[in-house]
Amino acid sequence: MESIEIRRTKFEERSKNWNPEPIQNLFFRMTETYKENVYIIGEEQSWTYNETKNLSIKLAAGLMDLGVRRGDHIALIFPNYPEFIFSKLGSAIAGCITVPLNYRLKKEELSYLISQSDSSYIITLDRWNQFDYVSILKELCPEVFEGKQSSTFPNLKRIIVFSPEGKTYEGTTDFYELIHSIADNQSNEFLVRYEKDSNDHVLDVTDIMYTSGTTSLPKGVLVTHDMIWRSALGTSISRGYQEGRRIFVPIPFYHCFGYIVGLVAVSMVGGCIIIQHDFEEYKALSIIEKHRVEDILCVPTIGLRLLNAYRLKEYDISSLKSMYCAGSEVPAHIWKSLKEDMGIEELNTGYGMTEIAAGVLQTDPTDELYYLNQYVGRPIPGGHVGLKELNGKNIEFKVTDLDTGEILSFGKEGELICRGPMVTKGYYNKPEETLKTIDSDGWLHTGDLGVIDENGYISLTGRIKEIYRIGAENVAPKEIEDIITSHPKVNQAYVIGVPCPLMGEVGMAWIVLEQGESATKEEMLSYVSDKLARFKIPKYIRFVTQEELPINGTGKIQKFKLKEWYLDEKETIKSVF
Repeated sequence: MESIEIRRTKFEERSKNWNPEPIQNLFFRMTETYKENVYIIGEEQSWTYNETKNLSIKLAAGLMDLGVRRGDHIALIFPNYPEFIFSKLGSAIAGCITVPLNYRLKKEELSYLISQSDSSYIITLDRWNQFDYVSILKELCPEVFEGKQSSTFPNLKRIIVFSPEGKTYEGTTDFYELIHSIADNQSNEFLVRYEKDSNDHVLDVTDIMYTSGTTSLPKGVLVTHDMIWRSALGTSISRGYQEGRRIFVPIPFYHCFGYIVGLVAVSMVGGCIIIQHDFEEYKALSIIEKHRVEDILCVPTIGLRLLNAYRLKEYDISSLKSMYCAGSEVPAHIWKSLKEDMGIEELNTGYGMTEIAAGVLQTDPTDELYYLNQYVGRPIPGGHVGLKELNGKNIEFKVTDLDTGEILSFGKEGELICRGPMVTKGYYNKPEETLKTIDSDGWLHTGDLGVIDENGYISLTGRIKEIYRIGAENVAPKEIEDIITSHPKVNQAYVIGVPCPLMGEVGMAWIVLEQGESATKEEMLSYVSDKLARFKIPKYIRFVTQEELPINGTGKIQKFKLKEWYLDEKETIKSVF
């Protein structure tokens, strides 16, 4: 592999005349150059750029025949299958807004998101592991399967199902039957109409991506084509993407990290994405060896599992030269082992939010390990489209005083705020939350505490908001608290994030029972397990009395003292699972 400086220079020269454009237009243009390059390597099959384009166009035409119209919201429920990519591109070609959902969510959680997003169509896998999505949807909206309007989701018109085993489901539209219903000549005619009617929609919203907030209910971030394009360009420069780069992406495509830094950015260099439906470390190492993977996007838990597996059973992963590992803190010895034991030459980490189009802060792949231990990076390059007022970048960060809001100088701790064209304009149908997050000057308040040094590198020092992160997932305590307190025996519940060397943080629930009641941790675990995604289920549970709870002068619970309590007694606290 050439040096990163040479790769960056080549990419910037190749992209110097590009302008931000809708993601489907970008893919079409890349297909003209890289027509026969492999874009997707699946577990059983591969697809070239041209094959991906043709399938996506046919899906778009099929969707339009089905009744889909520009601006409709299409929810996607998919693990990392190629059909997610076809659905994403096809929906964009049809002028729709996709709503990529976390496929690990339970029925009640999916119900809220489908309703809140005003989704008119759902494209889903039929089954994955223990999840039976068709059965879940049948319970939530049986009327839709009968061709009637749903009382739960009044906007929902049709459910499209992809079945890897070729099963069909009454009352739904089969994914590939919809694609194959469009003949080649119809596809070509549709494309001519599309290109004729295709105006510059780069500032249009292309995704509503849900992220947990400080309240119990998730917020749908409005993500535009422009945000995605600029983020993908910046990461391609920052990480030195070369033509034909081969990236293994075991993190979910519904998340902005895997989607933007992986699927979109790799298309800018005619590279390919290597897919694993369900991450398993030994199989992942086999995939890396077989397909000569050069790069991997992952969260620390995946990086650690790969490292431990590689130590036990050696594979030929000499092709793997780069790793972008982010989502939570990584111990210093792990960074060292990834470089020395696995031979990864270019390691980097970063910081991002859905609200700012993925990892807009990144360390340099050539940085010493010290930087990975101390910082989450600095703003990614803006390339030739960077704004002068933002010092050539597409986003800028400042630190503000928590009490006065005054912008602080280098080396001072405060709340991280940012602004620029990669910052969302708000949350879908949540005007109050939008106003709380983005001020009148366009600054987005991240809720994270940080310090910016004189070189622009940023370190995180804590979180203002109560939200905590398990791997790459945000978890809002109030959502879990509301579930726990719905149990008839529970009077109060308080959930905090506590440190975990493997996951970054995990949940701990402090529960006050109703007077005279008794309950077991197993009983509470069983109750919440039916109502929450597994990653949201608290790992630790403790029963306390009202008198034991730490409160301030106004009677509010001091959660920071609950965390101190945990840290003092963590050696004696046992996991509930």
